Amino acid sequence: MSTPMPKVPISSSPSRDVRLARLALLSLLSLLSLAAALAVTACSTRAQPAATAAVTVPPPPPPLSAATAPADGRLNLGQRLAREAASRPGGGLRVETVASALAGAGLTLGPLRQVLGRTVGARYCASARSPAGNALALCEFADEADAARGLDVSHATFDRLVPGRRLLRARNLTLTLTPAEAGPRFADEAARAASILAAL
Repeated sequence: MSTPMPKVPISSSPSRDVRLARLALLSLLSLLSLAAALAVTACSTRAQPAATAAVTVPPPPPPLSAATAPADGRLNLGQRLAREAASRPGGGLRVETVASALAGAGLTLGPLRQVLGRTVGARYCASARSPAGNALALCEFADEADAARGLDVSHATFDRLVPGRRLLRARNLTLTLTPAEAGPRFADEAARAASILAAL
């Protein structure tokens, strides 16, 4: 024996039926739009054919020699440093000689690293750190007159930016000491470096 189900009216007003139909249609359209967006995304992230994936980037060109390098304005930093290293002045003091003299007098430096000399008109520069953490920059110039001009350029360019530096010159070479911290350790290292340079 079955009992009849009570009849429940589906809608009590026609406007409500229209609203529900619109809501159902909007939901269906939203789902279709989402499905289409996912399909497009899935298609665009597929792996490229093997022919496209096999393209390789050529290796960088070898460094330019000083004779074949373009004008300085078109050189990158590595090329500029290579050019400066290849065109160090022939006579006069060299960075390594002065670093050895400093070490022999007890002012041992960390490893020398080439830095751009062009900034002060030098032909070649290298920098290092002292045991107290002070920075030293040694620069070679073509001659004594160029070294004197290099000191003037350095003073004019950097004195306001880096206060407390000490600049020294021996023949064709300049030595710039920049303190890690102002105080007696820096003053001692600067005085020792000045006496060593005066003896060269």
